[in-house]
Amino acid sequence: MEDLSITQQRQPCSISSDTIVNQARHRFVAIIRRSLQEFICLPLLVVGAFLGLFALTYLLDDALWGCPQPAPLPWLAHLLGDTAAIASLLSIVASGMITVTSITFSLLLIAVQQTASTLSTHVYDQCIQRRSNQLSFGFFVGLSVFVLLTLGSANPDHKPIIGALLALLMTGAALCMVVILIYSTIDQMRPHSVIAAIHDHTIKARAVDGRMIEGTRRSLRADLSWSQTVRTDAYGVVCGIDLSTIERSAKEHGAEIEIIGHVGTNLAFRDPLFRIHAAQSPSADALLALDKAVTAAITIEPRRTIDSDAGFGIEQLYSIAWTTASTSKQNPQPAILVCHCLRDIIARWSRTDTIPENSASRVVYADRGVDDAILAIAAIGVVASESMQNTLAAEVWRTLATLIDDVPGERLPALIDTVRRLLSSLGDHVLTRDLEEELSRCRRSLESRGEPEAAEEIRAATETLAESIGTLNSRGTRVPTSA
Repeated sequence: MEDLSITQQRQPCSISSDTIVNQARHRFVAIIRRSLQEFICLPLLVVGAFLGLFALTYLLDDALWGCPQPAPLPWLAHLLGDTAAIASLLSIVASGMITVTSITFSLLLIAVQQTASTLSTHVYDQCIQRRSNQLSFGFFVGLSVFVLLTLGSANPDHKPIIGALLALLMTGAALCMVVILIYSTIDQMRPHSVIAAIHDHTIKARAVDGRMIEGTRRSLRADLSWSQTVRTDAYGVVCGIDLSTIERSAKEHGAEIEIIGHVGTNLAFRDPLFRIHAAQSPSADALLALDKAVTAAITIEPRRTIDSDAGFGIEQLYSIAWTTASTSKQNPQPAILVCHCLRDIIARWSRTDTIPENSASRVVYADRGVDDAILAIAAIGVVASESMQNTLAAEVWRTLATLIDDVPGERLPALIDTVRRLLSSLGDHVLTRDLEEELSRCRRSLESRGEPEAAEEIRAATETLAESIGTLNSRGTRVPTSA
């Protein structure tokens, strides 16, 4: 197998200054685009709507009270017709809105920070990506801007009566929203809400991934004897793949492309990005053209996004489970909720949301979604051993037993491998009744699926752990080790 470096093609000794500048520019553009997609876009639209509302009220005030004709609404002109009084009122409203906004959002950010320190830093992602939070932030900032502009427009030649009335009404609405916003933020910071939001995002991201994956194959053709690995000079995370561009270029040059840098893969300089496979070695020009086309079709950005990367959701889930269930926090409940989510995700992706492959495709892409979720369950089993959380350990084995009962045959080997690897962690646990029941349930599930060897291993491990009942052992090793 040959090896091709994108960097070495362009400059043999080092990365050119143009390449570094282009990469820096690309990262800057990616950060701006990501910030607009994640948070800034909706608040800016809301602020823009308030600016448009100010322009409308300014013209309306001029049309109603800027002409010598009698005022069309004399009661409103009598109530808010004094320019000095309007200016004084709006100055109080503006200062109050700015104070309430700064204090409210500061307190809410502290609440988010406390939850993030307890669960995971991924809580920040959940907070800023919620549309309700974006709308609330934009409303408060936009209203403050509207009040300040209305205040600045008040002069003897212009009476912002309509603007002042709207400012008063919307300020009252904003004060009511403070109560709703505080409750909403507190509710969002509950572990169940955080985990459920990640679960929902992961399911949606799987649908986005699936539309790309179903247009690829899972394995190479056997008649391709020549291959070459292309390495990257970029640093970041694969966030998107333009499958149609890769497919068109591969067909044009009679090759197949095996994607190594899957969506969510972290890349560094000289990491393999993809492999080119063909029946015979292509020409240098064809190879270079294919290299450039495929590389341009793979989007690399500074960080991952959960909207189109289901694996990132899985990573967030077991990160929360590890943080809360380990000895640093000693709280198994969020990890148990994560086990529920992972069991639901694996069952969905194995049964109803399976992704077919396109046998005619020239792109090979491995679907690792279910395997990543199973590995996450194994990681939770490890942390249950580290912190000796017997309830979490029982939940892990309950999850495995439930999945073994129902998953298709092609998913069974990964679950059996996880079962065998987690058996070694049982020596740190006390054989509580619920743990013993779930181990027995898992053993029966394996027997019903025609896996007597794995079932026997569970039985032997359970009997060994049962020998510690009524015996005093050290905290670190419940089951005495052989001499």
